[in-house]
Amino acid sequence: MKRLLAESGDLSPAILWDIVNGAQMLNEAGDIALNAMLRKAGMEPSSTTNPTEFCSAAKYLDDGTNEDRPSAVVFMANLHRFADDIGLVQALWNLRDVFKVNGRTIVGLVPSITLPAELSQDVLVLDEALPDDKILAGIAREIFLSAQMPEPEQPALERIIDATLGLAAFPAEQAMAMCMTRKGMNIDDLWARKRGLIAQTEGLSVVSDPTTFDDIGGVQNAKTFLRRVMNSSEPPRCIVFIDEGEKAFAGSSVGGGDSSGVSQNFLGTLLTTMQEEKYRGVIKVGFPGSAKSMLAKSMGATAGVPTIQFDLAGMKSSLVGSSEANLRRALATVKAVSQGRAYFVMTCNGISTLPPELKRRFRDAIFFFDIPDRSEKGVIWALYLRKYEGKIADVTLPDDTHWTGSEIATCVDNAARFGISLVESATYIVPAFDSMGQAAATRLREEASGRYISASYPGPYRNETSQPAAGLAASSGRRMAFEE
Repeated sequence: MKRLLAESGDLSPAILWDIVNGAQMLNEAGDIALNAMLRKAGMEPSSTTNPTEFCSAAKYLDDGTNEDRPSAVVFMANLHRFADDIGLVQALWNLRDVFKVNGRTIVGLVPSITLPAELSQDVLVLDEALPDDKILAGIAREIFLSAQMPEPEQPALERIIDATLGLAAFPAEQAMAMCMTRKGMNIDDLWARKRGLIAQTEGLSVVSDPTTFDDIGGVQNAKTFLRRVMNSSEPPRCIVFIDEGEKAFAGSSVGGGDSSGVSQNFLGTLLTTMQEEKYRGVIKVGFPGSAKSMLAKSMGATAGVPTIQFDLAGMKSSLVGSSEANLRRALATVKAVSQGRAYFVMTCNGISTLPPELKRRFRDAIFFFDIPDRSEKGVIWALYLRKYEGKIADVTLPDDTHWTGSEIATCVDNAARFGISLVESATYIVPAFDSMGQAAATRLREEASGRYISASYPGPYRNETSQPAAGLAASSGRRMAFEE
């Protein structure tokens, strides 16, 4: 703070207040103004730790009548911690008319704040954006200079920037400094620290799964479309993954049942942000275990960009204002990480309850993930059996009617772990399709038919062409042969 004031050349008396140190001068003019205020108010320096008493005495600060000293500026650290203190609220309100006539100013330094009604119309809120790539590049160069090492080449500098986008300036600087080695910046360690710091933001985490599209069988149409998104003229720099969106936004519609208003506010904030930032996205709806989440999580690894899991339930707290602050902080992090090029991917087991305006924000496509057909299942079986090749004695395939890729993976995994055949492993599996019931499965397919894009083949999903074939059970008794 002192350095910034010195660089700006501002002669205004500057004072910094915090709950531990009380009022402290930030420049020479601030020292004179603070001592004069204490004399006029009859206060000892130690008593300024009380925010209400300090703000009550602040009316005695320089008001600009002294030509050598312009009006004073007071910086109050972590003011949000006292926003519900009625005494402090009143003291600040009392300063409003006193300060406005001569430009004296109180600046609250806060990560986020919900202003009380008494002050909400009188306070200008300035939102400081997280550092962009140019600022982070400058920080990186300073770190290398301090370490007496040559400035990194542009490709290396870009990797450093990618590994710190989304962090505030101070933690980014700390992370870089701690990841410096004699050979240069350790990018893997930098990413690990970034994942940890992002995870400290309520509701956010960085997906570290190395799975790519090549590890997923079937759903070829969805993979083709998403590859085109990632190879487009403006490829995303960050994937935002919202899992089970129908639960995340439960109660957000009018009359939806959330009496606190948190879900409705979440919906409004997300809709506004996606509209203003022009974020694009897709919705994946279909049967549980049909590779919706797996495809979403693997998108970042396939494109070489971070995937941030967006847990809306984890952002909610008992206070509406606190919940909104968590969401806004999370969205600010997403914007910084992506530099405005985030791509949203939401999965749902059913979207009939989702608000229409939310569906419109995911304007690229809504994909329907059905039970994989015979050719897709062949690919999925081959992928997982190749993973455990030589560890399963009997690879005769079981009856996989109504099975999704998840159930195939479970069957193969259990067979390898337990040392049993695939057919015996299958006796421990009940397909999710059967668990949800034929009526519910039929409703889901009928809802999707003609309305959503098929994840498996080009064009809209058609219910009549995606019903499990009567001969599916014929797979039972076949042995899987591996083919390159």
